Amino acid sequence: MDFERIVRLKEGESILRIVRSFWLVRLPQAILAGLLITAPFFFMIPLFSLRTFGLIAFLLSIFTGLIYALRLYIEWSCNAFVVTTRRVIDVDQHGFFRRTVSEALYEKLQDVSFTVAGIWGTVFRYGTIVVQTAGSQISLELPYVRRPQELHYLITETAASRQPEDVDGLRSQRVTHLLDAAADLNDAEARAFLVALQEAVNHGGREHQLSSRSLDQIMTDDDED
Repeated sequence: MDFERIVRLKEGESILRIVRSFWLVRLPQAILAGLLITAPFFFMIPLFSLRTFGLIAFLLSIFTGLIYALRLYIEWSCNAFVVTTRRVIDVDQHGFFRRTVSEALYEKLQDVSFTVAGIWGTVFRYGTIVVQTAGSQISLELPYVRRPQELHYLITETAASRQPEDVDGLRSQRVTHLLDAAADLNDAEARAFLVALQEAVNHGGREHQLSSRSLDQIMTDDDED
């Protein structure tokens, strides 16, 4: 399954891990598909004795088993969590012709949790992981994940590692805006701007110092001195 084509990675983005449901939970369905395919061969003689009706039943059982097995494989292989360097993507495949793709950016993650329930889940160590985003009623959920604590750790650590980068990017944008604004100032306004900037630095670099006093107030104080 080409998940890079489905999720359409952005520039500089790469896939860290692709996680699917534990295959063992689909074993009963796989056994049923196998029975539909193989059972007719054990009843070939009585079926063929029915002539046309028996032949139709023979072929129909095999065909149904093959289609069912193919659907099981497609749903298992295409249902996954794709964890990238920028986001978590939930790919849900429903049957042959329906697919839902949802994503959660690390900047908007509100909660990441997992649940291991039941005897089989405890024995085989699989559970459900849920990713909740801030300000959204939609959550990303993948059931029957093998060792969900590992996926939980990967998502939370990747999200935490992006926070310094995001803060630095925000600061860089603010500095750029300040420089752009300073380029359009005249001499008096530039002098007032430098005074305000110096005051902000002297007070521990608090950003609200620049907005607490307007340029006109600073210029007035400077003229009075």
